[in-house]
Amino acid sequence: MDTNPVITTVTDIAATPEEVWRVLTDFAGYAQWHPDLSFVDVPTEVVPGTLLRAHLSNGTEIDGEYDFTVLHYEAPRRLVWEGGIPGVVMGQHSFVLDPHDDGTRYTESEIFTGPAAAETVEPNRTKMEENSASYGRALQKQLESGH
Repeated sequence: MDTNPVITTVTDIAATPEEVWRVLTDFAGYAQWHPDLSFVDVPTEVVPGTLLRAHLSNGTEIDGEYDFTVLHYEAPRRLVWEGGIPGVVMGQHSFVLDPHDDGTRYTESEIFTGPAAAETVEPNRTKMEENSASYGRALQKQLESGH
């Protein structure tokens, strides 16, 4: 039985998957819309294996800089990256864009692995789910406001 904690949120966005993908993968532009994440030293090309460095600032003890390795990059459908503290807790973060009702169903999901995964996620699950949902709403607002 798989006991790795997972956080998943779904947001419907009134924009095409291609439009959502453009904003989602404009890593230099995250600071304009994402409430907690900004990328630094953004590479010009992103492919599986690309290292992305980001600063997380959500007012918790996990604030700081993190490196994410891109595992999957399939425009305009699916992006997956992995990051965390090797040997302690790692998160595999996926973003899936599906056409839905003349727009896009945006599913953001993160599976946590490692010896500290459950003790890291479970006491913070409600806050982590709220944060994840707020990221989807921020992306939705960015796209639907015409920016």
